[in-house]
Amino acid sequence: MAKNTKHTVEQSTELARKIWLAGVGAYGKAYSNTVDAVEQATHVSSELFDDLVERGEKIEGEVRKSVSANERIGKVVEAAGKFGASRKAKFSERVGAVRKGLGLDRGVFAIDEKLDALTEQVSALSKEVAAIKKSVAKPVARKAPAKKTAPKKAATSKTAPKKNKAPKAAAPKTADTKKA
Repeated sequence: MAKNTKHTVEQSTELARKIWLAGVGAYGKAYSNTVDAVEQATHVSSELFDDLVERGEKIEGEVRKSVSANERIGKVVEAAGKFGASRKAKFSERVGAVRKGLGLDRGVFAIDEKLDALTEQVSALSKEVAAIKKSVAKPVARKAPAKKTAPKKAATSKTAPKKNKAPKAAAPKTADTKKA
């Protein structure tokens, strides 16, 4: 019986291994099929896109030719452009009138215009400052400062202190000194 049990265990082990290998094989096959399908879809989609672009270019050329050849369509397109421009101008006028009526034509809306003007002024001033910096940027040669010598000590002698003299009268003020 031990021999029969050993044989059954070996068969069970072999069967389990085969089941495992079948699962791994199924996974491998599914993975390969998926990779192939993705590659094929990518290739087909890029071909399809290129084909659509080519067809679009052909149709665009044909439409342009037919529009340019047909004077009536050209006139209609031109008239539509003029009509759209006039409607846009009338709309802007109406919006401006409504803003003015509500008192919105000044304040916040005027700030944008003032800000633009100030931005232009700042740009112009920045350019002038840069030009001035360039002209002043040339280094000026400086003389070395003169060496200071230590003051000589006066001979000490016992003399009488100097008497204070009366202060001198102030000079009369002139027009030059008044301006300063």
